[in-house]
Amino acid sequence: MSTTIPSSPAARAPTGLSIRLANLEDITDILTLHCEAFADKFGGAFGANGMTRGAAALEASWRRQGMQALRGMFVAELDGRIVGTTTLRTWEMGIDNSGAAELAFQQVLGVWGAIRSMFALSLLDHRIGRGEGFITDVAVLNDYRRQGIAGAMLARAEQEAQSRHKHYLGLYVSGANTGARTLYRRLGFRDMYVRRSWLTRLIFGQREWVYMRKHLT
Repeated sequence: MSTTIPSSPAARAPTGLSIRLANLEDITDILTLHCEAFADKFGGAFGANGMTRGAAALEASWRRQGMQALRGMFVAELDGRIVGTTTLRTWEMGIDNSGAAELAFQQVLGVWGAIRSMFALSLLDHRIGRGEGFITDVAVLNDYRRQGIAGAMLARAEQEAQSRHKHYLGLYVSGANTGARTLYRRLGFRDMYVRRSWLTRLIFGQREWVYMRKHLT
């Protein structure tokens, strides 16, 4: 079921845009989008020449986990295609302890490939606060950027966080991503602190990650 786009200045979006919860039929389209939007992250985790296998590992992992893997994820649809995603994570959702992700990664990438990629991805983990709605997976296809789609998706995530009685939204953004930081500030987020890691610099090419927060009324 799609949701009406919130009518706020920060959430102006193209006519016909709909935002709904992701489902298992969306997985291939979501991963195609994420390979484009998160090329640096995927390249760091899976190797510059391993993005196709990395996406296959993620798809196998998600299908093993079922809807649990997509909990909190919204997709934006326009022109009959998925053009954006964002995910709202909360403390109550917990983490996957079933081992399904590890098994899927090993089957696709081999043992050492799975260890390497899962270690790399774990460097970007965040301990979610009880009062926090944590935002991840903010992505929009290149051809649909700067049309208000990201703002509309974040407004929808904010609605969901408020319905869950969360006090604030939080997210991480690369310190070098000035465009995203400008967008988040315009939407009411403020810099809280900077997380620095030489390991993320080595693997992802980015050492500084800014944690931004928006307080909810």
